Amino acid sequence: MIIILSIIGCVLLGILGLLIHDLRRATNELNYINTHETNALITTSTNFPFLARLIKESNDSLKQSREIKQAGIQKDKQIRQMLTNLTHDIKTPLTVSMGYVQLMRKDSGGDVQKSLEKVSKNLNSVDYYLHYLMDFNVLQEKGINLEITEVDVAKLLETELFSFYDEFEGHGLQVTPQITSGIIIKTDETLLLRVFQNLIGNILKYAKDNVEVQLTSKDADHVEITFENTMLTELEHPELLLNRFYTGDEARTNQSSGIGLSIVQSLITMLGGRFDLEVASLTFKATITLKKSSQS
Repeated sequence: MIIILSIIGCVLLGILGLLIHDLRRATNELNYINTHETNALITTSTNFPFLARLIKESNDSLKQSREIKQAGIQKDKQIRQMLTNLTHDIKTPLTVSMGYVQLMRKDSGGDVQKSLEKVSKNLNSVDYYLHYLMDFNVLQEKGINLEITEVDVAKLLETELFSFYDEFEGHGLQVTPQITSGIIIKTDETLLLRVFQNLIGNILKYAKDNVEVQLTSKDADHVEITFENTMLTELEHPELLLNRFYTGDEARTNQSSGIGLSIVQSLITMLGGRFDLEVASLTFKATITLKKSSQS
């Protein structure tokens, strides 16, 4: 009996030794994988079910982490490409403007007014792209702290629409606002203002006529803001409008960075709201739903 127990004890000690050895090796392999650029996985030399399961779960976790890392690398690549495009788009109108300024200095008796109009147009382009860079920077700031205050949404929207009055007139757009006054919500005024500016900018680029802007109380807890207009041309892929890097103007003949509506959606999400798009034929409608009370 003693001999049998001794044999069993030796076997158990041997098994324990193998487990400890395999766990140490797995730990060393994991340490190596975490400190080196490698696609290696953790291995095992034993067939103990619970240890094999532990190794499998660890390897699945490593694979998932690598997939997330690759997705991040791809996203960073897209971001760099977008910033390269924006930088080029900013540089070009700046260069053109500087050239016209030099011409005006040399020939003050020429068609100065025409040159000034071209300079103004190109500087407006610079301002347009810089606004998108600023918004993009806000979205990349992970630790953004919302400044929640009581905001008169009706007054904010009316003021912003009025500030774009000349631009609407210049584009031949008739804006019909239907704004319920006295709607107060708790939100970040700066981010909400950027939402309005982006949507108004979208109208100026793509609207043909019949622009309607509405602000109403959806219910006791929510407000609804809609921007609706007729578009200049019908979109081929309206379902891609909220893709950050998609633009309906592939030839880039009309200023478009491909992030405008995506920025709006991201800002609204930060504010705890909802952003919906409806595109049917030549009709474009953007709907914002916000809570009347928000927490920072």
